[in-house]
Amino acid sequence: MDNRRVVVTGSGFVLPLGSSRDDVFSALQEPHGPFVRSSTDPQVAICPVSDFDLKSHVGRCKNARYLTRGQQLCLAAAVRAVDDAGLGQDDLAEAGLFLGLGPNLQARPREDKALWLLDYLPNTVTAVMAEMLGVHGENLTILTACAASTQALGQAFRAVATGLADVALAGGGDSRLSPEAVSAYKQAGVLATDFKRPELACRPFDQGRCGFAIGEGGAVFTLECLEHAQTRGARILAEIVSASSSLDGGSLTGPDTTGQAACTAVRRCLKELGDENLCVVTHGTGTFLNDTVEADILARTVPQAMGIAAFKSRIGHLAAACGCAELALGLICAEQGSFPAIAGLENPCRDDLPLLRAPMRLRPRNLLVQSFGFGGQNACLGVRPWI
Repeated sequence: MDNRRVVVTGSGFVLPLGSSRDDVFSALQEPHGPFVRSSTDPQVAICPVSDFDLKSHVGRCKNARYLTRGQQLCLAAAVRAVDDAGLGQDDLAEAGLFLGLGPNLQARPREDKALWLLDYLPNTVTAVMAEMLGVHGENLTILTACAASTQALGQAFRAVATGLADVALAGGGDSRLSPEAVSAYKQAGVLATDFKRPELACRPFDQGRCGFAIGEGGAVFTLECLEHAQTRGARILAEIVSASSSLDGGSLTGPDTTGQAACTAVRRCLKELGDENLCVVTHGTGTFLNDTVEADILARTVPQAMGIAAFKSRIGHLAAACGCAELALGLICAEQGSFPAIAGLENPCRDDLPLLRAPMRLRPRNLLVQSFGFGGQNACLGVRPWI
């Protein structure tokens, strides 16, 4: 049986730039994102979701106390994605659920909390979400660092394409703004600390880059086979046409400097997606080594791209949720026909790439999303906006 076409019919997100398409696109017109200095460590820049309250997004949630802030952001995004797609209970009963999540760095044994064990389990939010939405189908909770939500989308794509599910929810959420997370990243040497203003901390692909800023947020998409979406008269936002992943098999933190495995993942995606009228949504962390390697990968695989975006310069690094969040931004920009400049990019690390140094009117036929995480985890997604 031939694989079925897979389309995106809903997009839900709660991000530092907002939780509606209009608010996010308006915020992207500003020169910089809403970065501030961390109250935990003023040397570190963060990009928080302001005034987040789970109840305002999902109503009453009896198990909210077992969810981390990142998991709550994920749950809020999922409810918004279901609403955006107009899915009913019958559509969700056998739907799949694929989430990319991160660890709870604040989890501790607690005598005042009988079920503190749930704080340690990454699939706790998966269970809460399934109960709240009535989802009972194929599912997977993925913890592959910064590649997690991109891989979750890829697994959901395969499940729908091969007939394991007609409908699937996929995405992720994360928040690393806690004192424990800030300290862990700082000790790992990956955070920008040499900046005059927090909005200039994260400068992907700039020669003067020195690390990333920490963001938070959640983004979840509803995926359906094309026939199911058309039968119910759903609005279609995009089509997912390819997904791939690979492992460097080298350093536990830094990327393989040859980029061999990452290039393999990119080329697998491009085989189905194509490289014409292409915009790349890069991983673009702003760390010296990662950007150097990714720039080389871009030069080797997509030298003819129309434009190269780096949304972490606008929202910070969302860890496990970065891929899904950046896809949400990419689809909004594609719909509007306008992509923002990479904030803080003044002196590009190389001049043979179409890095977006200024806002660009752009309606790409194809979007390539790249995520490269700790442990040599590489994940790519090929998406075609339904324009």
